[in-house]
Amino acid sequence: MRILFLALVALLFSQPDAALQTRVMTAVRSAMAPALPFPASDEDGSLPAGNNTEALWMVRPSPAGDSVIEVLVNPLNEANQRRANAAMAQIDKNIATAQRRAEEQYDRAVAEAKRTGKSQNVDGVTLADEGAAGEKIDADSHVTIDVLFNEREYRFVVPGQVAPARVASFPHPNVMVAANEYDDAASGGRHYKETERIVFLGPLAPAQVTKRAGNGFDVVTSESAPGSGAISSLVIRMRGNTELLNDIQAKTNWAQLLELLK
Repeated sequence: MRILFLALVALLFSQPDAALQTRVMTAVRSAMAPALPFPASDEDGSLPAGNNTEALWMVRPSPAGDSVIEVLVNPLNEANQRRANAAMAQIDKNIATAQRRAEEQYDRAVAEAKRTGKSQNVDGVTLADEGAAGEKIDADSHVTIDVLFNEREYRFVVPGQVAPARVASFPHPNVMVAANEYDDAASGGRHYKETERIVFLGPLAPAQVTKRAGNGFDVVTSESAPGSGAISSLVIRMRGNTELLNDIQAKTNWAQLLELLK
């Protein structure tokens, strides 16, 4: 009986949060609708509804309770197919270079083993040999929009070598970072950091950006004076294709989202 009572209490307390999240996500989708006039994808994000070939993008349906909007490139669009083929050509070139390097290393190792009688380690060809080109394909083929609200502290890790910074021309508090390539000493490879935009709405302290050891930055802000409304602060984090991010930033009705905080 006690277990049933606790379960009922938990359900009662979770319902307002679920309703609030639904309200927030509905508002975000509505505010971003002018920038995302695309068909829905199937459940796994493979193809657009009705096999649409005209739309450049498709929006993956979000399960109930999810706070992420995922926009994916439409693989049936001819222009997208041409871009993908060109990008794959660069990856094939990187793999061929890695293959030649591995073969040369193998030949040297065999010669050294014959001379010394000791075996040598040889690096193979791995996914890392796709290089930054492979990561750029992935970055350019999606936009991920994370929606967070009512957190006393917002903390993000932004990889790369370009520090996130405030863009003064955008009217709301923000930190943004352009796409960039960087070398990772730990893996020994070159990586691609996708474009990223974080928009802060509500009574939040200015975001603090701190360099991490190696590559990357911490971005931290907190509620300075939580409002009296049900939604005290709202943060939108967007990552992925630069062109689509520009469109979302320009066409989103940010004033509509500020209404949530009243």
